[in-house]
Amino acid sequence: MDETKWDVLYDSEKRTLFSKIEEFAINTYFSNIFTNAILSAANIKSGSIFEPGSGGGMACADFAKKGFQVTSMDLSENALRKGKSLFKSLSLDGKFTLGDLFHMPIKDEQFDIVFNQGVMEHFRLAEMDASAGVEEMMRVVKKNGTLVILVPAFFSPLYFVYKIFKALNLIEKYWPYTDQDFLHKHELYEMMEKADCKNITIKRLWSSFFFSMIGYCKKT
Repeated sequence: MDETKWDVLYDSEKRTLFSKIEEFAINTYFSNIFTNAILSAANIKSGSIFEPGSGGGMACADFAKKGFQVTSMDLSENALRKGKSLFKSLSLDGKFTLGDLFHMPIKDEQFDIVFNQGVMEHFRLAEMDASAGVEEMMRVVKKNGTLVILVPAFFSPLYFVYKIFKALNLIEKYWPYTDQDFLHKHELYEMMEKADCKNITIKRLWSSFFFSMIGYCKKT
């Protein structure tokens, strides 16, 4: 995957209006919803957490505030710099790794929770096998640990906004993700099942105004 476009996304001088609005919305409302959903899926209150595709580090910062040992990974150096700056400003501890989701420089079975949010939907339209990324994530989950994936849901309010932007040819100018997709429940399930995940749970996050869908499973 091309890391250049992600470096642009995390370059403050080149960011689109939508990406700034998105960051504000996540910081002020959605971040807490996603954090609680992930912890509810994993059913733990402490431990180690890894986020491949961590972006600016907002989610990992939330977990660090709760006392978790967090590791952030992204293929964008700009994203990691943003994350490090955030952690420093909040006096939080965390590890930051430059790496590709499909070939992670991480040893097997290292973390109690491995998650990402708003990542896996980008690989479908890019004609990449998203399940290979899920399998790589599952590799670094500890036994009895939890894999959690959050994606934008098909037929969500955001889906219709995206369709309007696309119809008006405004995607390239205003939308930060030209390869974004919106998933049905069965599509997320199949992505995880193909990666050999067992006992998969898929559901919409109603508290996110139907924007997001969560999929998770335990590693046995």
